[in-house]
Amino acid sequence: MDTARSGTGNGLPAGVYAEAVRTAITRKSPADALAAVLDMAVTSGPGEQASITMRTGRAVESIAYSSDLILQADQLQYELNEGPCLDAVWTDGVFVIPDLRADGRWPRWAPAAAGLGVGSSVSVHLFTDTALGSLNLYSLHPRDYDHADLEAAKVIGAHASVVLAYARTEQNLWQAIDTRNLIGQAQGILMQQYGITADRAFNVLRRYSQHHNLKLAAVAEHLTTTRTLPHLAAQHPSDH
Repeated sequence: MDTARSGTGNGLPAGVYAEAVRTAITRKSPADALAAVLDMAVTSGPGEQASITMRTGRAVESIAYSSDLILQADQLQYELNEGPCLDAVWTDGVFVIPDLRADGRWPRWAPAAAGLGVGSSVSVHLFTDTALGSLNLYSLHPRDYDHADLEAAKVIGAHASVVLAYARTEQNLWQAIDTRNLIGQAQGILMQQYGITADRAFNVLRRYSQHHNLKLAAVAEHLTTTRTLPHLAAQHPSDH
């Protein structure tokens, strides 16, 4: 098979990868941190394009990608429910495709991705103490991956796992802060409208959430947007 070589796959010293991770997690936001890891993957990995798939429960999403073409290649996997990045998300392994047009393991995805312009790929399972997702390294040409390429992909995957775990923690933290602030605003509206205490306002929100089977954040968002709670606008709210 006449294959092209792209990317370095050069097995950079461990200190270089460690410094890249340190740089990533000092970025201002989780998105910036993931972008730094993606840059590292493209610069030192076996491929000129890359993406990171994150697992949340049973859902998966490409949360960082080097181009719209690569996002399309990932999304095809999610739509067709087959492909190497999905297998890498759900199982602990490395999935290598030297030539998409010659690989029969994913009969719907591989030809479709090849039609987009993808030639080959490597997908690596990302994890720390729990499964996180996958690192997907793409080349626009068929490629004979050697041992050094795969070792580089594994090392980059290990470092990407650390940054992804950090990004998820940071994202969850800021979401929690945003939710707390939203609930606080909703409490303030109820306190002002009905002359009740902060504790009683929170109880109103909590009981309304339970009674209507809505998340507390959703109730708070509705209240801060409309300044009313359905069924409570015409009467004094009660937490009894």
